Amino acid sequence: DQAAARALLGLAHAGPLLLFVANDYARKGLETLLEAMVSLPSDAALAVVGKGDQIARFRAQAQALGVGARVHFLGPRDDVGPAYDAADLLVHPTREDSFAMVVPEAMAHGLPVVVSAAPWCGISELLRDGEDALLLADPLDASELAERVGMLLQDAALRAQLREAGLTFAAAHTWAAAAQAFEAIYSESMSRCGA
Repeated sequence: DQAAARALLGLAHAGPLLLFVANDYARKGLETLLEAMVSLPSDAALAVVGKGDQIARFRAQAQALGVGARVHFLGPRDDVGPAYDAADLLVHPTREDSFAMVVPEAMAHGLPVVVSAAPWCGISELLRDGEDALLLADPLDASELAERVGMLLQDAALRAQLREAGLTFAAAHTWAAAAQAFEAIYSESMSRCGA
């Protein structure tokens, strides 16, 4: 239940809630996301989850941009599940990510995702823009990010489509599925070697 998850996190927010999850806020694009928040509807808020050593810097940026009251720094959490449950979508404008496990985790919780395209984020090689997720051509472009997030906030049908496609994607990319795929590769390699 979204309302219960927000209450658990201490978020007294009734409007749309974006989620950002990372330990390295700078490398994962929080600066660009805060800039994009300026152009988003005033009822949209942002929850930031992750290691807290960069909070002061980004809290100051949010205040300087005039969006400080809409940005909630939740710090590190042993269980990120309630944050996923509280949110309406995940935003991951990463500048460098080999795979980004946060993306399939969010999808498994039914969240539509806005994420950097390849080569910025490895998982995007597997995603179809507009079908599984919305992909950012340039994670440094705050206007593009605001446009993509705004599109999701305004289009319930698109949110529903990305939610369903994301659930399917996450189910196909579990650790168990990855283990089976690697086992099949090893078995085929062994049979080719005559072992």
